[in-house]
Amino acid sequence: MSVALLLAGQVAVAIAPVDAGDWRVFCDHRQRCVALSQVPEGGEPDAYPLVVLRRDGAVAAVDLPIPTTVAAGTRMTVAVDTRTIAELIAPGRGAGLSLPFSGKLAGALRRGRMLTLAEPGGRVRARVSLTGLTAAMSALADARPVPPAETVIDMPPVGAGAPRSLSRKQLEKLVGKPAKGCATVYARGYRLDAAHTLLEVVSPCRGAGALPYVAPDKGDPEPAVDLPATGAWEPARRRYAVLLPATPGRDCGVRRDFVWDGARFRLAEERVIAECRRATYEVTTYRAVVRGG
Repeated sequence: MSVALLLAGQVAVAIAPVDAGDWRVFCDHRQRCVALSQVPEGGEPDAYPLVVLRRDGAVAAVDLPIPTTVAAGTRMTVAVDTRTIAELIAPGRGAGLSLPFSGKLAGALRRGRMLTLAEPGGRVRARVSLTGLTAAMSALADARPVPPAETVIDMPPVGAGAPRSLSRKQLEKLVGKPAKGCATVYARGYRLDAAHTLLEVVSPCRGAGALPYVAPDKGDPEPAVDLPATGAWEPARRRYAVLLPATPGRDCGVRRDFVWDGARFRLAEERVIAECRRATYEVTTYRAVVRGG
């Protein structure tokens, strides 16, 4: 059975991101939410780093990145609408700082339009649009974390035998003969358990990546994945990783990891890539409990 046919019963429906001005709110599989700053219309991504507003407990915090070119020990000025609200010391090496969203800082951020981070001498190194921040904060405050509905997947031992291999003719039967002038079809094999092998079949001229098949020690190979994106087996993690294309205006793609339970591949984890231009930020929207192996 293909993985695509299994997804209907395995994938938790991810909560759609909520737009709040120049902020966007994402929630994970436990309804824990964060707000990510966006680049305002007409702004340059390099001038507006990714700022994360999160609420892990009673007090929210703003995770403010500091450019890697700012030396450790540099005194930085945080201002809202040109009014200084805080001074901080850069830790260096690209490390950022977490500012508590409380007191005077919270008040200034709620009322302001633009936050700037400047070096001595006034050179602005980063900007953050505050439009929509209050609405984003309200969305975080309204979120109610819940225990995830746990799905347990038991992985069988790998097995000591070598992976099954197929002849060139057998591989061509699966994916077709290569066109004239193309390289020979080949496969990479990985032992899944004592009785099954994962074959990543590569037809060099097709450009579709490696197509995965499950080959029992006795019997015909069957397609392992039926998704709109090609993935890759990660032997150290024993997971088949798939990156699905981005959804314009919503995310930068979705990562899905599958594990073998002895009879089929099952979804183990799903992560939405909420941001990818300025930094990579992922939100987990599904996670199973994987045991054994």
